[in-house]
Amino acid sequence: MASQKETKGKQDDSTLEEKQSTKAQSEEAKHVDADQDDASPDVDSLAEVLHGDLTEIESDAAIASVDVWVNFLKGHKEENLKELSASLKELKKLLKGKKSEASEIAEVLEQLGEQTTAIGDEAGRGVKGPLHSVGKALAQAAKKIEKAGVGSEAK
Repeated sequence: MASQKETKGKQDDSTLEEKQSTKAQSEEAKHVDADQDDASPDVDSLAEVLHGDLTEIESDAAIASVDVWVNFLKGHKEENLKELSASLKELKKLLKGKKSEASEIAEVLEQLGEQTTAIGDEAGRGVKGPLHSVGKALAQAAKKIEKAGVGSEAK
């Protein structure tokens, strides 16, 4: 029969193993959270890009950015997010197209701006402001493109 010391030693070992296992699971969860944060699109940098000179944006970079957002929205069940994803896919199609008109791109950007602002209206604290900023930037980008398109057609 096992002595009290042997029994206590076995209990201490199992307690130590449980603590180590819990610590490992906690560390793994932190890494998963960090990975998810890395996969989240950067709202602030998007707004900054949209406020800049849109003619300086390479189409491949714009398409890659759209892909990041589409992937981020995948799996969300909310109807407004599905609609936003569909609009992003439409924008990607126009950006890839050789014969896309500036007015078509502007129209989709305007729609994305409205959708993003509406989603921002329903968002919680901390997210509402950045979403409104992006929505406004998308609408302004649409207006810039419309003006540029009208100016180039007049020449």
